[in-house]
Amino acid sequence: MRKKRLGVIGVGSAGILALTHFCTWLGNDWDIVSIHNPKKPILGIGESTNGGFVGLLEKGTHFALGHKEDLKELDATLKFGSRFKNWREQSWLNPLLDGNTAIHFNSFNFKDFAYKRLHKHWPEKFKVIEGDVKSLDSYPHKVVVDVDGRKEEFDWVIDCMGYPKDLSSYVQSNCTPVNRCIIHNMKDYDLEYETDHIATPHGWMFGVPLISRKTYGYLFNDNYTTVEEATENMKEILGVDEVDGKEYLFNCYYTPKMIEGRVCKCGNKALFFEPLVANSIFLYILGVRMFFDHIMENVPAADLNARYVQAIQEMEDVISYYYQGGSIYESKFWDYATKMTRERLQHRMHFKNLWNQYSHLKSQGALHYGPTYAFAPLTWEIVDDQLGYDSFRSPGGPKLKNVETVASA
Repeated sequence: MRKKRLGVIGVGSAGILALTHFCTWLGNDWDIVSIHNPKKPILGIGESTNGGFVGLLEKGTHFALGHKEDLKELDATLKFGSRFKNWREQSWLNPLLDGNTAIHFNSFNFKDFAYKRLHKHWPEKFKVIEGDVKSLDSYPHKVVVDVDGRKEEFDWVIDCMGYPKDLSSYVQSNCTPVNRCIIHNMKDYDLEYETDHIATPHGWMFGVPLISRKTYGYLFNDNYTTVEEATENMKEILGVDEVDGKEYLFNCYYTPKMIEGRVCKCGNKALFFEPLVANSIFLYILGVRMFFDHIMENVPAADLNARYVQAIQEMEDVISYYYQGGSIYESKFWDYATKMTRERLQHRMHFKNLWNQYSHLKSQGALHYGPTYAFAPLTWEIVDDQLGYDSFRSPGGPKLKNVETVASA
């Protein structure tokens, strides 16, 4: 009997998560095939994750937070939340709840870590094809992938080949005021089990601690801040004479059709957002789970695509929500950031309705019965209190009374 074949193109974080998910949940009547070009580089920036990431690794690779060797293989440190500094006068932790612990990991190590374990735990189904993908064609009953001139046929394919060359069919997101990032790595640092989110006069800076180093990323908008200004401020904050200076200029976007025919887009092929609160990892995992439901439960692609867009738009609201109250800094960037995110959220009726519902449930002492909207209700309550928005006593969402003076002081 012919085995069914699912191909996963790409071995960045999204590709590895897709392989792990499908090796875990599909039976031995499937081949799960990783297709990648070993000459193609990955971004290699230290990554911050969430509890769902760890849970998937536990099931698919037998990874364990308590095994020091597992953490060492991934150059990983534990993560208990995201530390926000300079967004308000006080520093505060955006916690991981429901007993979750996540990790920071080195994306350079991820493929080798996963390959070794997937071969060990799923030898009947995990396969590898090396080569450069020249074309990808979806037909009614199969997908044909050209790998270095060799035609490979699959029943289904997950496309994790990175940034699209053409964004004309994608939705350009307006949820964030930043569009550029400068990277710097430091080997000597004081380890804390959290991801830094440090507001600056020109945006904010993440810090991802690994065993071997800490990766910082200074995010800003080059319409308001020059690269030279951002670099000087980054050096000042970190107390260094020079920074590595690797730069990324980016647009935020997402596909309205995650599933088309027999192909599912995942990773940067499906979406890209700035890294605030590790939002993309959640969407990667959600996407592959939805594709599983399409393959195995025959859930219509149109329904799944609509649900995926809704989840993306909820995450857009999360990103705008943090920015709308400004920071401790008075600057052109923060004037722009607060104005554009507030205007965006004013047009998001789903977001306004959420706060009406949360406010009512809170008044009844029953907030935990509220719906999850990217975050669980308790996370919203904790974050909202730290940001000073007072949303749970303000039907329709935050009134921003407590932060108007902060943003312009």
